[in-house]
Amino acid sequence: MTEIHDDASICPSCGAMRGVWGHPIGNWLRAGNFMFGIAAFLVVLGIALGGWVSSGYATTWFDGLIAFLFLVPFMLLFAALGFALRSIIPRLPQHWYR
Repeated sequence: MTEIHDDASICPSCGAMRGVWGHPIGNWLRAGNFMFGIAAFLVVLGIALGGWVSSGYATTWFDGLIAFLFLVPFMLLFAALGFALRSIIPRLPQHWYR
């Protein structure tokens, strides 16, 4: 029954950690940054793939656009996951976990 400071993330007496769904907020923020990184990598990959496809002898810019658009759902998925992990998870109520 030790009094714990409001800003504490670890209980000094029992070692319990404060977080959301059993993980500290810092872990969720790092995971969100990782998801944003994957989304950025997919944007660069999509641009490179579209440029490579459209540079062929028998292809047009439209073929390159289709190749880029193939990766857009994955870009949006990872960007949405990164947004959720960075902005929604930290607003959830925090509890103590051991």
